[in-house]
Amino acid sequence: MAHYRSVSLIIPFLLAYLILPSLVYLSHADPPYQLCSEPGYYAVNSTFQNNYDNLVANLSSNASLSNFYSTSYGNNTYRVYGQYMCLNYVSNQDCRKCIDLASQDILRLCPNDTEAIVWEEFCQLRYSGQDFIGHLNITGNIWKDNVMNVSQPDQFKLVVNTSLQNLSKVAAFDPLSDMYATGAVEFKDASASMLYALVQCGRDISGSDCNICLQQAIKDVLANCSFSVGARILSRSCYLRYEQYAFYEGKTAPEPNQTTQGGKFI
Repeated sequence: MAHYRSVSLIIPFLLAYLILPSLVYLSHADPPYQLCSEPGYYAVNSTFQNNYDNLVANLSSNASLSNFYSTSYGNNTYRVYGQYMCLNYVSNQDCRKCIDLASQDILRLCPNDTEAIVWEEFCQLRYSGQDFIGHLNITGNIWKDNVMNVSQPDQFKLVVNTSLQNLSKVAAFDPLSDMYATGAVEFKDASASMLYALVQCGRDISGSDCNICLQQAIKDVLANCSFSVGARILSRSCYLRYEQYAFYEGKTAPEPNQTTQGGKFI
């Protein structure tokens, strides 16, 4: 009887082992990701919708010229504010494609919302009936991580923190950085040998606010994703990501020539 009882107990655990990975995978699905207003909806064919439509058209057209742009459309009560940010390494052509996609997804994911933001793989698009341009906002940060874990979590956490801290200083306080920085770090792990990281802030906020945003993003990623081989923090005012593969294009920004336990900056 004990033999049959042990088998009956094992079966649920086997089922859980098979089912849980698929649930975790779904919870960390690929972009787009969204943050919609609750509550707050505009009426179809309203003045707000007309202003919104014109705003998005303006944002999309400017995405062919710049990787960051803020503007507004309309007057008084129904004025709509908007902003997009493409990752700095993305070409203007790809930025335009990303914003066009984001403008479709934001309508699908947050229909008729008076405030929303959507993150695609290479860009983010945001609009609101309230003026947010130039104002830091670190509430409601969203974290997404790779479902695989590292084999040396304590050492990896130290390397991630040090790398992101260095990049944050460059993005926030180097006037030539365009509020953007990338870095590569040697880290020997069972699955890879490098760590690649990227940070970026919206260019409508100050350097000190950029640093505040990235510091909060670092806290969020260390608190929730420190065991993961890759992660990203989605914030209204900044963006942070690290992986064990080169997910960005372009030359890696120089890091300080220093070593740390489990990792070497190059």
